[in-house]
Amino acid sequence: MIDGFVLTKELITFANGFDSWEEAITVSSKGLLEQGYIEPSYVDAMIESVHTYGPYIVIAPNIAMPHARPEAGSNKVGFSVMVTQKPVQFSNQKEHEARLFVTLSCVSSDTHLKMIQALVTILGDDDKVETILNATTAEDLLAVFK
Repeated sequence: MIDGFVLTKELITFANGFDSWEEAITVSSKGLLEQGYIEPSYVDAMIESVHTYGPYIVIAPNIAMPHARPEAGSNKVGFSVMVTQKPVQFSNQKEHEARLFVTLSCVSSDTHLKMIQALVTILGDDDKVETILNATTAEDLLAVFK
């Protein structure tokens, strides 16, 4: 899917829900942080971007794609996936809630575009998104993102 990157169980999280979208972004980033894809400053930058620009990371119903500028602390190209049982609210509007978080680590604008193009083939397929939202194991998700 993305040259040099393989989604692994360590980059997949399942959660019940969160009291805040900030907490959701932090938890969705944990695998990337632990595996060395990003620095703590990158997580802070993702949260700050939403504070500054609003819920632009909610790219489709139930789908959020947190990311920040590469210079904020991205070390290598990759992404993590988190599915929540309860929607995370980014505002008081229904279109600003998400259950699927695909958190990006991009080292350049070029890799950012390539990653989004690759992910659109999955996230643009309603059946695949439904499978992801109903997944209960990392194996279920890995089968969709292969």
